[in-house]
Amino acid sequence: MYEVDGKRAIITAASSGIGYAVASVLAESGASVLMSSHDSQKIKQAANNLKKNGLKAYPVVFDLSESDAGSLISKASDRMGGSDILIMNYGDPKLSPFMEITGEEWDMYYRMFIRATTSLVREFVPQTNGWGRIVFITSMTTRESYPGFSISGSLRAAVVNLGKTLSLELGKLGITVNSISQGYFLTERLQAVITRNSALNGTSTEEERRKLVEDIPSGRIGRPEEIGYLVRFLCSEEASYINGANIPIDGGLTRYPY
Repeated sequence: MYEVDGKRAIITAASSGIGYAVASVLAESGASVLMSSHDSQKIKQAANNLKKNGLKAYPVVFDLSESDAGSLISKASDRMGGSDILIMNYGDPKLSPFMEITGEEWDMYYRMFIRATTSLVREFVPQTNGWGRIVFITSMTTRESYPGFSISGSLRAAVVNLGKTLSLELGKLGITVNSISQGYFLTERLQAVITRNSALNGTSTEEERRKLVEDIPSGRIGRPEEIGYLVRFLCSEEASYINGANIPIDGGLTRYPY
């Protein structure tokens, strides 16, 4: 099994969904996890859920679009003695046609995806000591375009490209940088997509869910913990030669082969 016992991980947007699942899997595998979210109540509850099982989880209030990156790295040092792993998970961007997105909204999501990512990586790297793992959790919209996903597709694609560049520059420091492009998983975000499609198409949510599953070669929607298992592997020593990759985890949904 791909253990990360004794490692110290920072996971952003970890109060629920994919981020919480990643934090859970890493903590259950022996890592200490610093879990951040802009929602103080939700992140405290999420961390407490792990602590009840004797796991090492530390909640931190951190807004990806507003907070100072240095403060998160500093809190990781205070509470865990440092950090070896940085998992960049993100809140859900607005799902809307391009012409209905305001300039202010573009600015906010730029800060959330691009500025927060570059700032956190810049603060994270100097305090590593010859070993580190960075994983960007993105979306299948980095590989295929969908109506209404202009924010997700464009900004997440920029994150993937940044990851490739960082892999070239940070590999000599013992740091690997990889991205994950996820498909449909059982989260609140997916339910929002199903509800939106239902309204647009004049169908029931059950029908829209059925259509989603029909398009997935594996015949089902993914479970959030399955992303956690992939992240755990990428953060393990066994994955030390995987660097600069953008790995799909979508049951075969996306058709683009590279």
